[in-house]
Amino acid sequence: PALQLATLLKEKALTECFPPDGSYNRQVLGNHTHSTTCLMSSLAQYADLTRDSGIMNRVRSFYDKGLWQIRDEIGWVIESSREDADPDRGEINNTGDIVETALILGKWGQDKYYQDAERILRGHFLPSQLRDVSFISEPPNPNNDDGLNDIANRHLGAFGFPAPYGHKTLDGVRVSFNMDIVGGAVASLCEAFLLVSTFGDDGHRVNMLFDHETSDIAIESPYTQSGFSIRVKRAGPLWVRMPDWVSDNVKVTGIDEQPVRTAGHLLISRPKVNRQIFINFILAESTVTIRHRTRSFDVRLRGDAVVAMENFGADLTFFPAIYRLRIDLLG
Repeated sequence: PALQLATLLKEKALTECFPPDGSYNRQVLGNHTHSTTCLMSSLAQYADLTRDSGIMNRVRSFYDKGLWQIRDEIGWVIESSREDADPDRGEINNTGDIVETALILGKWGQDKYYQDAERILRGHFLPSQLRDVSFISEPPNPNNDDGLNDIANRHLGAFGFPAPYGHKTLDGVRVSFNMDIVGGAVASLCEAFLLVSTFGDDGHRVNMLFDHETSDIAIESPYTQSGFSIRVKRAGPLWVRMPDWVSDNVKVTGIDEQPVRTAGHLLISRPKVNRQIFINFILAESTVTIRHRTRSFDVRLRGDAVVAMENFGADLTFFPAIYRLRIDLLG
């Protein structure tokens, strides 16, 4: 009965909301962008469950086209698509839906979506978690109301409605962290955790370059460690996704064979069990310009992680600031 109901809802969504050309129609989808992103991720889950490539292609079409009307390059999604909405106020639930959809598309053989998921996690999702509560003041609580008790510490670890650059948007008057947002965010992080690496009939697959350890594999990330290393704990080929910014100059040690670069992966056919493999490459630096409705700002990346961002002097920011030199030329 649950699948029957899901199928009816799927038909309605495909007929009314997600056309084959992948376009975004605000009049049909509504201003509440979480409704759009969660519908997209739910369709991806349905297609994955039923192994329906037609529906998955419809999801991919929207992901590649229409979704860009409400998201940016690091996975921030505007909270409301109304014309008068705060142009920088996002919602991390929406971002989580994009991550979950990207992971499913990656699982279906499109590895570029794993890179999108990793960049979103590193560049926006994880940085937006509330980990410093020193700016939160305790409100008066003369009646010892539990809802007003120990506000700062009880919000530690929360997620909310961030701008790309910080907790508070330039045009916003308040900062908020809702517990329903926390639930959605943690659920999306669980999905990401499960797909950092996988083991199946084709061997080990390292899909994202996070620190990770399971009963099958141990991974030390190049972002947090002195180098990138992998140790397989059971026999099988090792496929490591290589981000598109990795050059051809990759050095691998700890193996007895010549690795092969193929279809966006580094393939090691017969890695030795419990032998450390070191994969050395440079985390390339790049700059991306993000354009929102009322402003554009530069983002400096190291690999898929943000190391600095233009923030216009905003408060409660996530990254070191980039200061852009603006010169007015008077003719």
